[in-house]
Amino acid sequence: MQRMLDLARSILAEQLNINAGQITAETTFSDLEADDVNVTALMTELGEVYDIEFPEYDLEYYPTLESLVASLYEYMQEAQNE
Repeated sequence: MQRMLDLARSILAEQLNINAGQITAETTFSDLEADDVNVTALMTELGEVYDIEFPEYDLEYYPTLESLVASLYEYMQEAQNE
């Protein structure tokens, strides 16, 4: 999961044009002023990297980068076991 978290941090930093060092696992999307479009684009790009289509999530339940990545990682693990 750490690899996915690091990749997500890098993708998000590039999208928001900020230094990846400003983003920690506990950083909230609102702290970064990232909106649903940014988060959806992040999910799409991660899906392309890992060759999986992540389901649409109600993003309000995933306020931090870590909470979203943990959920995506769990989904990916379940999909691979099917």
